[in-house]
Amino acid sequence: MAAPQLGSRPASSFGGQWSQLGYLESAIDNQHLGHMVVCSGDYLHLTKRFGIIGASQLPLHYLLALKSSWSPITYLTRLSHEELNPYHRALGRIILLFVSLHASFYLNFFIQKSLLTKRIRDPDVILGLLAITTFLTVGTTALAWVRKKNYFLFFVIHVATSIFILPVLYFHVSHLRIYILESAIIYIILIAQRNISVRTIPNAKLTHLSNNLLSITIPLPPSYLSSNNKFKKSHPGQHIYLSLPSHSHLRLNPFTIANLPQKDNHIRLIIRSLNGTTRILSDIITSSLTFPNTASLKTTTIPLKIEGPYGSAATFPDLTTYSRIILVAGGVGATFTIPIYRHLLNLHPPNRQSKIQFIWSVKSLEDAAWAFPYLDQHAIKGMEIYISKKSSGSKQVDSPLGSQEKSEEEHDEGGEGIELQEREGLLSLPSSSSASSPPPQNLTTHPGRPDLAAIVNETFSSQPNDTHPPNKIAILVCGPAGMGAALRREVGVWVRRGREVWWHNEEFGW
Repeated sequence: MAAPQLGSRPASSFGGQWSQLGYLESAIDNQHLGHMVVCSGDYLHLTKRFGIIGASQLPLHYLLALKSSWSPITYLTRLSHEELNPYHRALGRIILLFVSLHASFYLNFFIQKSLLTKRIRDPDVILGLLAITTFLTVGTTALAWVRKKNYFLFFVIHVATSIFILPVLYFHVSHLRIYILESAIIYIILIAQRNISVRTIPNAKLTHLSNNLLSITIPLPPSYLSSNNKFKKSHPGQHIYLSLPSHSHLRLNPFTIANLPQKDNHIRLIIRSLNGTTRILSDIITSSLTFPNTASLKTTTIPLKIEGPYGSAATFPDLTTYSRIILVAGGVGATFTIPIYRHLLNLHPPNRQSKIQFIWSVKSLEDAAWAFPYLDQHAIKGMEIYISKKSSGSKQVDSPLGSQEKSEEEHDEGGEGIELQEREGLLSLPSSSSASSPPPQNLTTHPGRPDLAAIVNETFSSQPNDTHPPNKIAILVCGPAGMGAALRREVGVWVRRGREVWWHNEEFGW
């Protein structure tokens, strides 16, 4: 299974059990399991323990944010940074819980003892109030609806407060300093690692594909494809961070590598216009372009900084051992599945390529055109593309998933996938549809959205479970959150019947 998103059972279980351990530590240390708050001494001791437990988790919290194979947690668990992110968020909420209890208990004590007006002027209390305000700010701006509405605001506040909180806590009380120093060291390593791994490419090519779709082609020098370089060892489905040299602070969003860099000698990124950070990046890029009143594609060359590759694809199992592989993509989610599809076709002989099924849902065939140059006739023949809009682009075809399913745009808005959230009309560029090439031969297209229930049922029904060894099925999906949830529900029916499934849902939840 892929890394769970926050709210799924493993992440929630981790948060609940970790919180219980913290409470147990407080109770045992206080030596009163049934009636801890007996006298003033017990009350204050418990109050202090809440603060110490919260601060003691900060080094682990910072370590879970480390985007590097250097991370000991990544090394021990074989989980990439985006798979560890749900645990980073869960632990953040646990820390917020304990420091909030610490602050609330102290304020209650000061009020009960009529000490508030006196203690509120003391440096340790001032710093404590500043710390809890900072923690609450982080916790509030990290809420899902805030991240969806303005990811850039969330990111800036998150980074700024993660730096600001360390000196505040260091000077708050002396017995927290060991945890603060540990956190500071980890944070310095995190920043150093990210800056060391950044590379500048002077001649990245940006192409306008359609009204809200851009392509970035990043040529890789021979040194980047040497045996010791990350890109030579990269895996299909991984992602990179990019920024402009003059705006390096915009190195925020992950962009999935839409091709095979080792084979193609370049990196291809497909970027759809978004809210927040990517809107800023898109505005900067498009401001450097001049588009005459023509329908042809327009291209410009710009310098870019890249960091990576990262991603859980490096720890995927050997997919060639599975009897059937289903790849499902929605919109630009195919930037994740296309490289895996190409890689699997290269590993399988032609007579076994039929076991690989590729389902791709797009709003128009034009949205899929960027992938065709990378696919040969065998690959094209094995794809099924579902087009959710009529050719006129004015009306949507009814979805086989049922009326309760939201539209793709609404799915995007509700999901965590940063690349998958569309903002219509953001780029305000002329359409290039008249300049697009005709669709390739042998391409199978369907109107509407895929009937995921029928696809899943047909796949499992055609693969009996009474073979030796039993047939194993791998399912990988990247698309709007609603698509992943609907597919998971259908697959879950067969898992509960005892079928063996390896599941991965590629979602970014920063």
